[in-house]
Amino acid sequence: MEKKDKLWKLRPWLNSFRERCLQVVPEEHNSVDEMMIPFKGRFSNIKQYMRGKPHPWGFKLWVRTGISGMLCDFDVYQGTVDGIRQAKSELGLSGDVVMKLASTLPDGQNYKIYADNYFTCVPLVIKLLERGIHYVGTASLPNCNLEDEKSLKKKGRGSFDVRVEGNHNICAVKWYDNRAITLVSSFAGPEPVQKIQRWDKATKAIIDVERPYIVGTYNKHMGGVDLLDSFAAKYKFPMKSHRWYIYIFWHTIILAVINGWLLYKRDCKALKMTKKEILNRRQFQAQLASSLILVNTHNTSPKRGQPSSGNTVTSGSPLDPQKRPSSSDVSPPAKRSSDHPPLDVRKDMIAHFPVKTKRGRCRHCNNGYTNTLCSKYNFRMCFSDKKNCLRDYHCK
Repeated sequence: MEKKDKLWKLRPWLNSFRERCLQVVPEEHNSVDEMMIPFKGRFSNIKQYMRGKPHPWGFKLWVRTGISGMLCDFDVYQGTVDGIRQAKSELGLSGDVVMKLASTLPDGQNYKIYADNYFTCVPLVIKLLERGIHYVGTASLPNCNLEDEKSLKKKGRGSFDVRVEGNHNICAVKWYDNRAITLVSSFAGPEPVQKIQRWDKATKAIIDVERPYIVGTYNKHMGGVDLLDSFAAKYKFPMKSHRWYIYIFWHTIILAVINGWLLYKRDCKALKMTKKEILNRRQFQAQLASSLILVNTHNTSPKRGQPSSGNTVTSGSPLDPQKRPSSSDVSPPAKRSSDHPPLDVRKDMIAHFPVKTKRGRCRHCNNGYTNTLCSKYNFRMCFSDKKNCLRDYHCK
């Protein structure tokens, strides 16, 4: 196993993470593309170089995502020894990648896959169509009898040419804007033609340009992997290690956090929550970290105030009679944080003990005063015969 699978140390985790991704209900529109995990170390035999990428050196992943950026399926590329290709096929490596990532989609439910010209070929479109999965992708079709770029350029921006394959109704459209681009699809064609606005250098004005429907639907649904890359680049928690496979493990943790946040947003929209009520990525990640640290543990939050140093008085402190700071040197007292702990921590039923303290305002009802606080995060709560905010806060 160690000789064939270069990721054998990570394989249990990768399989578990992939199974969790596959449990999510997939979106109708899926995009397939490459993803790079940055790595410049020397001691790795699966490191790849991809020109034009923001991080050209690193580990390459084949990825299928939804239009929202949700990671649905993935596979780490290991070079010539790879689990994708058991034998040579007419689709080539790129086509086999799409077939493997699409194998986890249900058949006959009109799911749609979008990919660029690295993956696209007509036999791939036919094989996916046999499973009831539609495809749209840019392509290079030298044998297709489409008008060349020069003739389309003479007709002007927005001109296009169409060819349809008779047996499977596969449509190929060549459209000219600033340059010619060819797309292939098993469900989309040129109609309905849309009007878009473009800047014309000759007239120095904005003009209307015709755009086939296949181009518009490709541009709308293709960017899922790029969106996931942009999410992964924000709020990273990078680390350094002498073991190259740790970088892959750490990146999958970031992808898991992103998937959790996207699922959370999906549920919030289903509950018709307002935009202000929905946590952004940074808030969600902070609450997730707090939950993982505090849930089901006996850890208590640090006490407020300056650390105690016994009865000694240091030079320059406010208690030093030789040097007392002026009013401008004393910083104002910190405001009490109004953030509440995550629900996972509030309702874990562990170490929420009532502790006597100085009298203060209740953090739950905000209109009562009490001398009891929760021992886990030092919040004052009413705890009497008439009112039990300590119980209500942790149970309701």
